[in-house]
Amino acid sequence: MLPSGAESCIALAEHIAGSEQNFVRLMNEKAEELGMRHTHFENTTGLHDENHYTTVKEMSIFLREALQNDIFRDIFTTFRYSTPPTNQHPEGITLTSTIYEKLDSRTIMNGEILGGKTGYTDEAGLCLASLAKVGQQEYILITAGAKGNHHTEQFNITDALAVYNSLGEI
Repeated sequence: MLPSGAESCIALAEHIAGSEQNFVRLMNEKAEELGMRHTHFENTTGLHDENHYTTVKEMSIFLREALQNDIFRDIFTTFRYSTPPTNQHPEGITLTSTIYEKLDSRTIMNGEILGGKTGYTDEAGLCLASLAKVGQQEYILITAGAKGNHHTEQFNITDALAVYNSLGEI
């Protein structure tokens, strides 16, 4: 999840549910259980499909639910993870979260960015699901459809920073 490994999404889905499609069925069942009426998943990766859709409001519902799971929350808020050494990689492999690669600092006005997951497709633009703490309050923010791509300014992140910093001014 940290460096956006679509192959890992599929592998985990196969491990948990026997196939990606079986896992997608579970995702859709969970979305329905959460009252997400404008969401339908077709894959685990988030890659474009006409029948794969959601809203920013419903993605925030999904993220809020996921953050209740301690393992997910730990991964979602992890900056960097290093694997143990192996014969192929005697120093291990260090994985860095895509949001933290793009941030100069996790600090925002009166708080900090706790975690996030970036996303991009040509159709959806630059997207971000993020969590921050401002004062004593945690906030989830979903940004979507930002202009640019992997090689431009990351407007999904700059938009989130602007929103979170404005909360710190209140």
